[in-house]
Amino acid sequence: MGDRGWTPVGRDGGYEYSVTTLSVFWPRNEYEKLLSRWPHLSAHVGATWDVHRQQVERHCALVDRAGHKVNQLPGSVAEFEVFLKGKGITAPAADDLFGYPDLRTVTATMASWPPARNTVCWCGSGRKYKQCCRPHGLGTLD
Repeated sequence: MGDRGWTPVGRDGGYEYSVTTLSVFWPRNEYEKLLSRWPHLSAHVGATWDVHRQQVERHCALVDRAGHKVNQLPGSVAEFEVFLKGKGITAPAADDLFGYPDLRTVTATMASWPPARNTVCWCGSGRKYKQCCRPHGLGTLD
């Protein structure tokens, strides 16, 4: 039996379903801790803070454009270390970033994306979204 006719978002009889994508972002101070501990991860999270937030913003926009919901979760180096220790990993790779976090143990609040223009930016800067990541993040989506 194939999955012809199935879509990730829609209605099935009386049931409404959708796919929600988790987007982990590293707040600036956590981003700096992450790269000071594991510099080789810069190839996956961005070589600079501005590149990182641009990658996150672009990822969220593309997922949203595909019709999926996006929840953002701030990364934490301390929690990432616990995650790695639980898996017996001493030198994390890209796959470990993709596997983090274990959603069964998440206590941080997730934020839905996109934020309203006048809300506090998702990146943790304290500035309004329209004055922070929105103008810097997207570039072109094509």
